[in-house]
Amino acid sequence: MKEKQEKKMSFWSYMKTGGFWKQLSLMVAISALSVAIVLLSLRFFTRHGQDIRVADIRGMYFDDLAPFEKEFGFKFVVRDSVYDPEKEPGEIIAQSPQPGAHVKKNRTFYVVLAAALPASVQMPDLKDLSLRQAQALLETYGLNVGKKTFVPSIAKGAVIGQLFDGREIEPGSLIRRGSYIDLQLGDGKGRLPVMQDTVAEEDVPMEEAPEGYVELYGDEVAQ
Repeated sequence: MKEKQEKKMSFWSYMKTGGFWKQLSLMVAISALSVAIVLLSLRFFTRHGQDIRVADIRGMYFDDLAPFEKEFGFKFVVRDSVYDPEKEPGEIIAQSPQPGAHVKKNRTFYVVLAAALPASVQMPDLKDLSLRQAQALLETYGLNVGKKTFVPSIAKGAVIGQLFDGREIEPGSLIRRGSYIDLQLGDGKGRLPVMQDTVAEEDVPMEEAPEGYVELYGDEVAQ
């Protein structure tokens, strides 16, 4: 009992010494420094309190973005250009991040500009396709069906010719996306060549074709 009282008195006596307060001050200082380092690191990586609300820059032009670069350190990169007949060339028509989002300084933005001219594509080969098949293929290339005219041919409804601006356009030719392609379609009333075993040597209408010809090409004539 006496020994415990002596230890207790010695602890209180030690607290009154300068060495105790020096060690306590050192511990507090180290703890405070550790907390400060953590907070500063957190602020450095997250930039807490510096969120910036993204403005809607659609409708602006790329040259108009200089003030954003200077004030916030933003970087703007053109990701793509898309032709839109309702937009002026060079106008920003899409952006990422979206308007209203919260970002930090020095963020990189990606924008899509309106192109001055539509992109060029290769003209597909539509010959011998049905009208429906030709239209579907044109749509995949960003092209449109223009005027449709019927020409003499036994292949009823099949594409016989493909024209652009009144001239035949060969497959593989470059053409602006959105262009209209005129189609010549078979009317199914073309004239058939006479078989060698017939008397006449000139073309005859389908309805007068020899029986052997109709049997040989019956599926095609039936179209």
